[in-house]
Amino acid sequence: MIKLIASDLDGTIINHHNACDPSTVEAVKRVRDMGIKFAICTGRPIDSMTPFLKEWGLYGNVDYIIGSNGGEVLEIETNKHAITYDLSEEVLKDVLALYEPLGVIPSVYDGQILYVQTPNEFTAKICKRIGVIEKQANIYDLLDRPTIKIMFMVEEDKMKEIEAFYQNHLDERYVGFKTAVDLFEISNPLLAKDVGVEMVAAMMHINHDEMMAFGDTSNDVAMLKKVKYGIVMANGSEDAKKVAYDKTLSIEENGFAYYLNKHVVDGEFVE
Repeated sequence: MIKLIASDLDGTIINHHNACDPSTVEAVKRVRDMGIKFAICTGRPIDSMTPFLKEWGLYGNVDYIIGSNGGEVLEIETNKHAITYDLSEEVLKDVLALYEPLGVIPSVYDGQILYVQTPNEFTAKICKRIGVIEKQANIYDLLDRPTIKIMFMVEEDKMKEIEAFYQNHLDERYVGFKTAVDLFEISNPLLAKDVGVEMVAAMMHINHDEMMAFGDTSNDVAMLKKVKYGIVMANGSEDAKKVAYDKTLSIEENGFAYYLNKHVVDGEFVE
């Protein structure tokens, strides 16, 4: 029996207008009425994302928030907030020095603020999409303490180049992955969304075969593999599709709501 459904945000239930379709909200309400817990699992920090719950219609319909790609977990009922893994000051500065010459734009979260090295129209568009306040800052000056991640803004046509560069410069001190068509993130090698899902499972005292998860891109792969029922969106990346248990319609077709209604709410889901 499914006891937890976890979902990525951007590209899965939140569209490029930073909006959540009403059908998604209704589907979440239905599964929660069945006694199934619902968790958001996102690359966004928890503090930057929670103000949008009311705007999306999800306020009061989320039991857990897994933020920063598994770096932090919030249990809504108890307000318990836990941190998992971060990156040291030394590693952060080494990463910045290595990648900045490639033309990427580094940024670091601080709650609802995203500090950006060189703001421009491109970065402003991203910040508007993900719902954060953009502020200019020398990123090197901000890396004086451990940080969960550093995020590079990358023009979409240069993303494959950045991914290839990462593969050619692997470093055991950190991992990197695309989290959107124009975002590439660096984090602790022990950190991934499966870490956050594992923490929620421990809080709920449930097993992997009692969890379902939805995602669409590379930073969702670990989560989709961790749970027994990993569902990928039709608009998802190839690496996510390779590890998924099943596939649903695209976000434009409200694939998340479609799958829940057909396979969970209506009882057609076969374990």
